[in-house]
Amino acid sequence: TEQFYKRCLRSPEGAAGLAYMRGRGLTDTTIDAFGIGFSPATGNELVAKARSGGIAIERLVELGLVRVDASDRAYDFFRGRVMFPVRDFKGRTVGFGARNLSGDPPKYVNTPETALFHKGRVIYALDFALEHVRRSGHLILVEGYTDVMAAHQVGLRTVVAVLGTATTEDHTGLIRKSGAR
Repeated sequence: TEQFYKRCLRSPEGAAGLAYMRGRGLTDTTIDAFGIGFSPATGNELVAKARSGGIAIERLVELGLVRVDASDRAYDFFRGRVMFPVRDFKGRTVGFGARNLSGDPPKYVNTPETALFHKGRVIYALDFALEHVRRSGHLILVEGYTDVMAAHQVGLRTVVAVLGTATTEDHTGLIRKSGAR
């Protein structure tokens, strides 16, 4: 799914998302390094792609990427949003944060809590920062995805963020494990 969203960002429908990211001062190199994508506004592109690729819709439902309505129709959970892959400290994508460009609330939503994704147990970009944190012994915690990306873009490699939640005991444990003092 991360590859699907990345392709959509570079499509005509993703132009607004790409313009948003560039407007935040982020280069294409940074956008690509962080795997930024776009979810089409139609609400059925991921479902259609999954069906054509033989991917079980039930699996996408389990992952929080697809929902099923009362009429048993599957639809994309994320629609018309810039997609930020959220990875665990080993670099495995476990969920997404998604920025709405329409101005309608909510501005950001995350993948719903699933067997793989618990926003209180993940630190954004810790996979990128880990080596640098271990070498320097420090970690800088900021508010948002693009703040992290902008910091990394200018060489501040120990910057990470929590996902729109208060810092939890799990976050504290990850910070300790990272080597930050």
